Amino acid sequence: MATVCAVMLMACDKIPELPSFEGADGKAVKMVVVNEGLFTTNTAALSVIYEDGETLFDVFRWVNRRPLGDVAQSMTMINGLYFVAVNNSRRIEILDPVSFKSVGNIRYKESGSPRFIAPLTDSTAFVSDLHGQMVVIRTKPPYKEIEYMQLPLKPAAIEKMTTAGGKVFGAYLGKGLAVFDCDDYSVRNMRLMEDVVVGELTKTCIMPVDSKGRLWVLTLPQRVKEQTHLTLNCIDTASEKVIHRVVVPFKQEPSEIRKGDIVGMPKYNRVDINKSRNRIFFNVLIASRDGSADKPVQTVYTLDTDNRTIEKYLELPGVSMMYGMGVSPEGEVCLCDCLDYTAQRGYVRVYRPGMGEVAKYKVGVYPRMIIFPGK
Repeated sequence: MATVCAVMLMACDKIPELPSFEGADGKAVKMVVVNEGLFTTNTAALSVIYEDGETLFDVFRWVNRRPLGDVAQSMTMINGLYFVAVNNSRRIEILDPVSFKSVGNIRYKESGSPRFIAPLTDSTAFVSDLHGQMVVIRTKPPYKEIEYMQLPLKPAAIEKMTTAGGKVFGAYLGKGLAVFDCDDYSVRNMRLMEDVVVGELTKTCIMPVDSKGRLWVLTLPQRVKEQTHLTLNCIDTASEKVIHRVVVPFKQEPSEIRKGDIVGMPKYNRVDINKSRNRIFFNVLIASRDGSADKPVQTVYTLDTDNRTIEKYLELPGVSMMYGMGVSPEGEVCLCDCLDYTAQRGYVRVYRPGMGEVAKYKVGVYPRMIIFPGK
């Protein structure tokens, strides 16, 4: 035991000082990557990638001299701070976005597995949870849990959420889109949009709000055999109604499939929106160069939110698993490659239309989410 402690102390002594994020040297952050880490190993990490390409693998540990925790699920900016949901640690870590110093944390006193966070008011937020509950937290000092709310339709849980129009919209897995009022978030006042059903494949997709304040939600048929198309649902947040549905059909009859036809969806569906909030990005599978659907190519398409037309943006040949995706303010597609879930440090790969892969950065174990400070 003494030898182990000595090794740990030596390792701590060798931890380099963190460079300035916005210092006189002009260094700027290009992106922050949330790495889940291997379950039960306390290896969750935040990686920082600078505009000049320098990458810091585990910035939270370097700054705070302790690990981030077990399974980093998501990170959300609220009140100018990063709120990180650390799933298996039952904790919300609150960070300064420049120094990455911990300014506080919220440890669950009851059972729970925090997933995603959405603001309710200027001092409260919702946290979705694997345990069929919603947890209300205080987002200003003193940081703490306020309430544990049991959802009515168990065992299903709410996953990804978006705050829009004074409401929180949450993907109630397999049930519909849950709607809560920010000023009265009680379960008894919850409404359910049963015509917008988010399933396992799309439960962690971003639900973006466009430049006109409309909410967009990607859905697939619940049964695999019925997945002949995907739907991008445009929702008016005031009326809580779907006002447009953009259906993207899949070609499935082998004799009719031609090179470039959309033939399905990959295992992990990802969605993002551009900085101007008028183009939504989503991934599909297209028939390969020989017209075969047996070895499809993962491809990013865009949807124009005003005229509701879709077009191919770029192909990602050789990419089998996109565990996470983010679109930079410049329109680069940055994907999280977790190396087929093999418990080793993964990469963020950067693609530009017409140029293919232009950069890659080694980050942490199971990278799953990318944040762009300038977006």
